Amino acid sequence: MRRHVVLIGVSLFLSAAAGCGGNGSGTPGSAGSSGGGTAGSGGGTAGSGGGTAGTTGSGGATGGGGRGGTGGSGFTNVGVCGWRGKATASTTAFDGYEERFIWGDEGTGDLVCIVRYDFKKVSTAPQAGCTACEGTICTPCEWTHVVEYSNPTVMLDTNGACANSELAFTAAKIQSYVGMRLSIGFVREVAGAHGSAMVTYDTAMQKWGVFGNATFDPANGMFNHDYRDGICLY
Repeated sequence: MRRHVVLIGVSLFLSAAAGCGGNGSGTPGSAGSSGGGTAGSGGGTAGSGGGTAGTTGSGGATGGGGRGGTGGSGFTNVGVCGWRGKATASTTAFDGYEERFIWGDEGTGDLVCIVRYDFKKVSTAPQAGCTACEGTICTPCEWTHVVEYSNPTVMLDTNGACANSELAFTAAKIQSYVGMRLSIGFVREVAGAHGSAMVTYDTAMQKWGVFGNATFDPANGMFNHDYRDGICLY
């Protein structure tokens, strides 16, 4: 089974994933709300029916690639899985959505699965010490928030690709993300590079790490991010 090949679109920032530290509670890949949200765990293991669940304290976050899941075998199509999202953001607010997707034909074809979640700030303090690092050079976050998943909607599911894939996004798996919370932040021009990034807090590693490319325009508050897990079959 082929797993998680880094694509060109995020190669700049995945190399920066060794973000600087902090402390806190929660487990990567299964970040949950204070009181028990659930989500797919770690690197995203699953059987044919869905991901394993876990709970965390508030402000936990997944590490890069940790919000996925794999399941089953015998798939014949090669796709690319990832996350992407849009929001209106500021130093005090964050209100948007995030999508889990599968892109067909190794990322060059049509989208075959899109599941959208509301992705909004909750009134919990984010993990402190938000930075993204490249080697010994660390760049601080412009803002941080704790955000929560809710209200999942299947936007696209071609021939049942969402569930019938290594992603294993069954109805139960989709629902398992509801209530999951992440500490996220935005870093502009990581280590002086031209690109910017979204970061999340990995509680097992006790540090912030890059979770894909991002843009943020403080003039209008528009925030966008995109992360490709890599190859997944469907």
